[in-house]
Amino acid sequence: MSLRYSEFPVCIGVAGGAVPPETNQYVPTTKVDVSYNTTHSPKRKLGSTIASDDQFGFGGALTADISVDCLVQSGLVSGFDFLADANQDNYVTIKIGSGQFNKCYATDVSVNIEPFAPVSLSAKFVSLDPPTGEQITGDTNPYDGGDVPISSNDIVYGHTSWISDNANILNDVQSNISFSRTYSRTPIYQLGSINADTMLLDGVEEELSVSSTGLESLIGLSGDNLSNTLTINLCGVGTTHPVIQDLINFPAGARVLTESYGVAGGDTVSTQATIKQVKL
Repeated sequence: MSLRYSEFPVCIGVAGGAVPPETNQYVPTTKVDVSYNTTHSPKRKLGSTIASDDQFGFGGALTADISVDCLVQSGLVSGFDFLADANQDNYVTIKIGSGQFNKCYATDVSVNIEPFAPVSLSAKFVSLDPPTGEQITGDTNPYDGGDVPISSNDIVYGHTSWISDNANILNDVQSNISFSRTYSRTPIYQLGSINADTMLLDGVEEELSVSSTGLESLIGLSGDNLSNTLTINLCGVGTTHPVIQDLINFPAGARVLTESYGVAGGDTVSTQATIKQVKL
């Protein structure tokens, strides 16, 4: 019998925590993908043929890559605890259906903001302790049997979000904003252990790409330094309070490093500016 998407709720636990409760850590996911990867190579030896029952050697741990696409909604943000700066070097436990993935470390986060469209957030994780030898099973009683409190009035949209540009770096009219964060991590192995025990955080970099109809100024050799804070506030309908605090925040010192602009016949000038910062 096939498994339906309604049986696969996604729950992301608090940083360093155990199994996430479904009602508190539920994430309004639109798509989730899991990929298991082995580190293998053919066993080729001079003067010998490859044995049919022993064809591969394995020189690394099994890893599971998890990709989550979701919406952002007020009242359903407990599952985004991993986004806080204080938790960036920690792991979370992710539950997909009835499957539990332990020691999941975030590797990439991206946010896309467009006018009159729900804000979409994507995150990628690597699990150091995924379930093995089990059948894929759904959860026939998602959200502990209750109704998932999805509400269109609580979802964050592009037209309900707003920009706090104290740096006065952006033009007044933005048509698209894309944010990305990349974590650089190194797995740590112990003698006698097949899987990595933990992952060290080596660096965190963020990038903000803004499409608009103009540029305040053209950059020079070293780009353009932000003299003040630039913040994108993700808010629901009828409120100016951000749903996730300090997610997209570029303080003084971040730089505009690339700019481009062009125009087609019968259209307005279209510009692109990319701001980057190194947080660690």
